[in-house]
Amino acid sequence: MNQTVLKVENLYFAYDEALVLKDINFEVKQGDFLALIGPNGGGKSTLIKCILGFLKPIKGKVFWWNKELKDFKEWFKIGYVPQRAGDLIDFLTPLTVKEFLILPEKWYNKRLNPTYLAEVIHLFGLENLLNKKLGQLSYGQLQRAYIARALVLKPQVLILDEPSVGLDFFSQERFHNVLKDLHQKGLTILLITHETWLLTKSVNKIACINKNLFFHGSHEEFCVLSTQKDFYSDYHRIEHTHW
Repeated sequence: MNQTVLKVENLYFAYDEALVLKDINFEVKQGDFLALIGPNGGGKSTLIKCILGFLKPIKGKVFWWNKELKDFKEWFKIGYVPQRAGDLIDFLTPLTVKEFLILPEKWYNKRLNPTYLAEVIHLFGLENLLNKKLGQLSYGQLQRAYIARALVLKPQVLILDEPSVGLDFFSQERFHNVLKDLHQKGLTILLITHETWLLTKSVNKIACINKNLFFHGSHEEFCVLSTQKDFYSDYHRIEHTHW
């Protein structure tokens, strides 16, 4: 049986008095490719920030590899790309792409593997951008750099919050094929996306969130339930074309 990587128990979160997440319970197993879907404002990004410790729930617990969040220290095991990551950079940012990519080495005092770093740089088409300042990049190039940086320490889990928005190097379909390949090599992935028409068979779990967790199960179960008239009304549509 695959090891439980992430466990969320009875999680509640509110901004001021407005409840955003209510009684969220789910697990992510090693090797899962979980797609988090739901409407804008449904709490998906907030949930990710809670499980990473950026936000503190008003109730509930989060466990990484069976360690409660407050006791978990091995953050180098997790790669994270925030929503609209490119918005976090401005033209005054002095770092080059190369300097940006190796930041995790300094954060976690973990030596990068030069061969693997070169593979990641090639995978995201950054070879000709390494000496450019981040502020000189297009939005799509910045997104690619953020995704590459999340992978440079070869994490066990990759968390992506709508990562393909603004990508200008490859099509969304190609990007999802990259994720599929990474997953097949053993990477556990949590992906927030509105591009449900691009979900492939490599996505083996789906969670539907709109304050509550409406569904958490296999892709196949979701495809069956999504044909039912009253299932997750207005937010459940997903294409079943796979490549």
